[in-house]
Amino acid sequence: MNKTLSISAMQYDFHTLLKVSDICGLTGEIGFHDTPNGYLISFPDGDGKADKRMAEYQSRLKDLESVR
Repeated sequence: MNKTLSISAMQYDFHTLLKVSDICGLTGEIGFHDTPNGYLISFPDGDGKADKRMAEYQSRLKDLESVR
C-alpha cells in the first residue's frame, strides 16, 4: 500500500524533487507521476512509516524555499 503527496509544478521542478528524495535517502523508494497541475509522489507504507517519510520530505522542500 502507498500513500501519495501532491506537489505543485509551479513551486518545484522535477530535478529539485529528485534531489530532495536523494537527500532524504528515498531514491528508488518513492515514485513520481506527472499530473495536470504538478506531481504525485507515492511513498511506500509497508512498514507504517509513510507519514514520517512524507513529513521529512516536505520539511526538506520548505528548507529549500528559504535558501532561494
